[in-house]
Amino acid sequence: MTNKEAVYCKLKELSETMDGIKQCGFTAQEIAEQLSLQRNIASHLLNELTKEGVVMKINTRPVYFLDQKTYLARQKELKLVTQYLLKSDSMDQEKGGRDVFKEVIGCNGSLRYSIEQCKAAVSYPPQGLPLLLVGHSGVGKSFLAKLVYEYAKATKVIEEKAPFIVFNCAEYANNPELLSGILFGHCKGAYTGADSDSTGLIEVADGGFLFLDEIHRLPPTGQEKLFLFLDQGIFRRLGESGRDRQAQVRLMFATTEDPEDNFLQTFLRRIPLVVRIPTFQERPLKEKMELIYTFYKKEAVAIKKDVSISNQAVDILLNSTAGGNIGKLRNAIKLSCANAYNHGPGSKGKDIKVKINHLPKDVLHAYEGVITNKLNGEDVLVSCSEKNDFSYITHDKQNTLHIHEELALIINKLAQQEVTQEEFFTRSLQLFNELIDYIVFHEVDRAVTAVIFNSIQKIVEHVLIGMQANYGLKHYGNSVEVLTYLLVHFIEAKPTNEELSTEKLIDSLSKQYYKEHKISLMLLEAVGKNLDIPFDPVVLVYLMIYIRSINREASLDQANAIIIAHGYSTASSIASVANRLLENYVFEAIDMPFELSAAEIGQKLYAYMKTIDSSRGMIILVDMGSLEHIYQQIVGDFYGDIVMINNISTQLALSVGERILKGQPLEQIAREAVAANVCRYNYLASQKKKPNAIITTCFTGIGIAKKIKILLNKCFVNDEVRVIAYDFDRLKGNGKTDAIFRQYDVKLIIGTDDPKIENTPYISLEDLIMKQGEAVLTSALSRVVNEDIIDKINAEVLKSFTLYNVLNYLTILNPDKIIDQVEQSLYTLELSLGSKFPNNLKISLYIHMCCMIERLLIKEKDVKYTEPDELKECNPEFAKLVKKSFLPIEQFYKIEIPDSEIRIIYLSIKKRMSHFPY
Repeated sequence: MTNKEAVYCKLKELSETMDGIKQCGFTAQEIAEQLSLQRNIASHLLNELTKEGVVMKINTRPVYFLDQKTYLARQKELKLVTQYLLKSDSMDQEKGGRDVFKEVIGCNGSLRYSIEQCKAAVSYPPQGLPLLLVGHSGVGKSFLAKLVYEYAKATKVIEEKAPFIVFNCAEYANNPELLSGILFGHCKGAYTGADSDSTGLIEVADGGFLFLDEIHRLPPTGQEKLFLFLDQGIFRRLGESGRDRQAQVRLMFATTEDPEDNFLQTFLRRIPLVVRIPTFQERPLKEKMELIYTFYKKEAVAIKKDVSISNQAVDILLNSTAGGNIGKLRNAIKLSCANAYNHGPGSKGKDIKVKINHLPKDVLHAYEGVITNKLNGEDVLVSCSEKNDFSYITHDKQNTLHIHEELALIINKLAQQEVTQEEFFTRSLQLFNELIDYIVFHEVDRAVTAVIFNSIQKIVEHVLIGMQANYGLKHYGNSVEVLTYLLVHFIEAKPTNEELSTEKLIDSLSKQYYKEHKISLMLLEAVGKNLDIPFDPVVLVYLMIYIRSINREASLDQANAIIIAHGYSTASSIASVANRLLENYVFEAIDMPFELSAAEIGQKLYAYMKTIDSSRGMIILVDMGSLEHIYQQIVGDFYGDIVMINNISTQLALSVGERILKGQPLEQIAREAVAANVCRYNYLASQKKKPNAIITTCFTGIGIAKKIKILLNKCFVNDEVRVIAYDFDRLKGNGKTDAIFRQYDVKLIIGTDDPKIENTPYISLEDLIMKQGEAVLTSALSRVVNEDIIDKINAEVLKSFTLYNVLNYLTILNPDKIIDQVEQSLYTLELSLGSKFPNNLKISLYIHMCCMIERLLIKEKDVKYTEPDELKECNPEFAKLVKKSFLPIEQFYKIEIPDSEIRIIYLSIKKRMSHFPY
């Protein structure tokens, strides 16, 4: 007995003994348990028996099955089954009302939730719910309101002849009394011009609908009257007192404004349903294309001519930001047809061709893109026949359902190891080809779907190129087109029935084809995000099968391999290069930013291991440090051997990848790859000559050093020697090991103190000024420039390096005046010390004190020192003498000489005077 026969016999047996009061049939799960079958197999067979007419199916949740003959024989006893069938018939009759919205573009997409809210507002007992439609002008609020009214009639919640009254509140917004009178009616004399009693729109709409458009123009007094009616169903005519009137009216409102900002909160609280309608730009691409096609279809039927719209014109209509409403789009399309008709052959031609220049100017001006045929698509052709030939809007589910059901069966058999990998792949590929053949030859009309088809095709092509670069995924000439046909078929389609669990199918197959699943998911996400198009998730199953077919030579039994490295893209880059050179998807990658801990990376590795068949073994390539022990977080939880190799490089990855593709055992791969990747080095001495340089420096800071540099640069006509101002502390602390000596061939140091650099001559600034550095300067530069130039440099130095010239580079002080002031203070200090300063010391102190005063005036930070102990303390008496000597300068410039500067003066004098009493 076959499984199908066994399922039918068991169902018949159970049907004959079922309790007609408590039971209405049996689920696929119950039958499967009785026969020790898988639930999905039992479900598939029961559905086949239902199609053959021998089994009844009751579409409840869960779905019940019953033997047909048994029910007919026991119909009086099986009362619960009869009740369900009667309820089902009632629902089928009611379906006519629900179908009122069936032709609305977006009823199963962007407007699905809005329509469900509208249905709920109509159906809620006893008198429905007030409904507020919110959206930009022209998005279809009035159109949707009329459909709500038609739905209410179709579902028989109102009479067939019930009124539908429409009123625009903006017409009388400036006359509140008249507006209230029109809505609620008025008594004679209620206001000027009210010559008789009048019935209001609420009374006129009794038993039906009153639709108030632009309700935000209703004044607060009108809103207050309305929420009384919404609360209690009563109202009074304007000017009427002592009498409450009643009416059974369903209210709908519409506004283009934000309800929170334009209505009384007491009024808003009485409107439980607020339905927001998206603009044209907010609609998904499929709906926008369908709207454009539908409006052109109406024009084609009206003028009895086929309409051809250029791909560029369609692209502009899809992306124009003008207005953003559907009413404006409809008018733009009507005008484009009129322009094309007028500039074409007119009534004599068989068709009209709409080009860019036929579109309204405001639409063209609002287009933010570049007008090109960027989709490389064909023109969209719209027939003038009344038949709707927008072919990809709906799918014939029944023609492909058997393919999906059989694919589900073969996937489950693979999971239960009832078929081999080869048997599964052969059959699944046959089913894939059968589906593609049906799509290509029976379903998709590329002339109609050119924009969407070509948009998807471009993205698929781009993604496949990226996959080949990063994962070594090879594809063939027709791969792009095949995948595009597949994706177009599954746009918003629901080809599977409720018995086929898509999630289980994907989960089961992804265990076998992890890499194919990852690539399929990336492809689907790329198309979905770029075009804002939802796809039925079952398309992932077909994508996995096809991607496996174009890389069939890749072994499913090869070891898993992953690269983990520090850095934001180090691991990904190595894996990408290796996969591309190996022409196979061998390596996964986990990048480890430095702020991530090894434990966090371990969690990522653990999550990855759960998605793959770890019994094949795992090779983990890491770069260094804590990653070398990351295996400890997974070693006890997964089957399969693990190999860790450190010091990852692209060469090592290629060596490992080649051995994985050969199917070598893990230990052999590790041993041979490590042995073949020994580090080597080549030492290449520098062939480039370092540029010659002179360093200028000053132990009080870099400011004086920069001034010396400026003066020296005037001495060098050409670029034979570079002059560099450099930090004294760094120079003295690092000595010859400082980076400046690796970068330059330093010929000479000029400054206010000798940093004592080995084999590098030094000239003090005061020696230059006192004309005592000529011999050192000539010696230092003799091998750099010829004698004529040295003579010229000496002459320039003698001319430039005078005390006046050096101080002339002060920024804000007058050199003549400051020299006189400093000279007087130094003379006072000499008298106080009882010692006369030598000339070189005086020059040094002149320069230092003048620059010090300028530093204090412009508020530079104090100089800080980390010198030997004698710099930390100086004689207190000496400090008092310095303060006293320079008091006139402090008072004149309104500054205070800090202790750090007194220490510098102390050090300068001590270094240059052999007999210094302090």
